[in-house]
Amino acid sequence: MIRSDAQWLSIIDAFHSAAIGAHSWETALRGFADVTGSRSAQLTGVGQDGSVLFNVLTNIDPPAFYSMFAATATINPRVKAARAAPVLKVMAESDFITPDECRRDQFYQEVARPLDIPFMCFTTLERQEAAFIALGAIRSQKEEHITGQQREIFAALAPHVRTAVRTQLALEGRGVIVLTGAMDSLSIPVFVCDRTGRVGSLTGAAESLVTTGRGLQLKAGRLKTCWPKETKALDDAIEAAVLWRAQPGPAALRTVIVRGRDLSTAPLVLDVFPLPSQPYQLTFAPRVLVVARGPRGEKARRTAVLQAAYALTSAEVQITEYLVVEGQSPEFIAAKRGVSVETVRTQIKAIMAKLGVSRQVDLVVRLGEL
Repeated sequence: MIRSDAQWLSIIDAFHSAAIGAHSWETALRGFADVTGSRSAQLTGVGQDGSVLFNVLTNIDPPAFYSMFAATATINPRVKAARAAPVLKVMAESDFITPDECRRDQFYQEVARPLDIPFMCFTTLERQEAAFIALGAIRSQKEEHITGQQREIFAALAPHVRTAVRTQLALEGRGVIVLTGAMDSLSIPVFVCDRTGRVGSLTGAAESLVTTGRGLQLKAGRLKTCWPKETKALDDAIEAAVLWRAQPGPAALRTVIVRGRDLSTAPLVLDVFPLPSQPYQLTFAPRVLVVARGPRGEKARRTAVLQAAYALTSAEVQITEYLVVEGQSPEFIAAKRGVSVETVRTQIKAIMAKLGVSRQVDLVVRLGEL
């Protein structure tokens, strides 16, 4: 329950801090769960096909809940109700399912009751073409249905949470604009795609490729080729990049060869790889880069990608060239640059962090694939 104006403001501030990366969404959600008298609070994004785009929650065993929630989203009556409800309409079980229906429902009997989450209050915060974001207060059998007073608190806080979510979405969108602008200034053909393969933005050089018969085309906003086999290879590469973000492992970069209808022209070479992951990123943001190799040369192309997509400095890019192209040691690089070996090792660690690898050998492999 809300005990003071200061507590009320602290909860609102926590959500806005989460939106700009100053604090975690878990911290904000814990406060939300507390004032609504609930076991847990949840912020989740669900695609039109029932796929779970992201799922942030508190005070529930994450592995068990995440896997169960993702596997049953298509049969979850709560998901169905949230998808159909107007934005910011607050709902609880009594608003969309009867007790008798609940006793017969597969989700409630096989998921909600075994995990002790039989009751929930939720609202849809944001809806876009392919997905929606919902906020929920999850309640145990002991806590029972949400009370009228708790529901009023939920309803009063929900618009503030929606504002925080929209703030983060806007900031993520600005990041994509900056990235595309940097690539555009270098005349690099780049397509920035979302998790479904829909192109969110593209550079002028990329636009030229899809309008001049070079083998690439945009259909219903998605990147396609002239040949079904090559389109499938491109779709598979984008999917692999998306999956890598959810389950980081070996480098997800893939190369796809695309031929034009005129087979006598030189084919395009497309590099497909994921944008760097950010904590608590809401997945409406574009997340995969498709870079067409042009006549600029491998070094220039790799330099542009490292600086624009991974925010490497000029010094860090130079170090990667020594490591990848020349295969040099940190000692050689230190002597060449006139700095200490420890400085070079520190810079290499910074490069590894930016590219999401933990070992130098993995860094060399990753850089070699760009």
